Amino acid sequence: MPDPSLMASTAMQRFDKHLDDDLTPDERELRLNLLEQFSKFVDRDPDTMVADIFDEATAKYRKRGFYTDQANAFAESLGGSPSQVLFRANVIRTFFIANGRRLTPPRPDWM
Repeated sequence: MPDPSLMASTAMQRFDKHLDDDLTPDERELRLNLLEQFSKFVDRDPDTMVADIFDEATAKYRKRGFYTDQANAFAESLGGSPSQVLFRANVIRTFFIANGRRLTPPRPDWM
């Protein structure tokens, strides 16, 4: 289970609530642990990540490209098959979606 102080953050609580009820406890824990690892990877807590990505004053995305690139780099850094890498990147995307923000969607190689 992720660090309790991390789970106390508003962003992580939203993400935890957003996770499907049909996930097993192990599947749920995997996703929460991936978010904890990603948070360490970018050296930011979850609430800071959500605040960083969107400027409320101008209603514009600021660091969307940064977090998209970091999510992809993080997912690839753990190795595995292309589907495993995509799964991990999608968990990060889901975190931002659960918090009302979006990363840039992945582009297929053929585009």
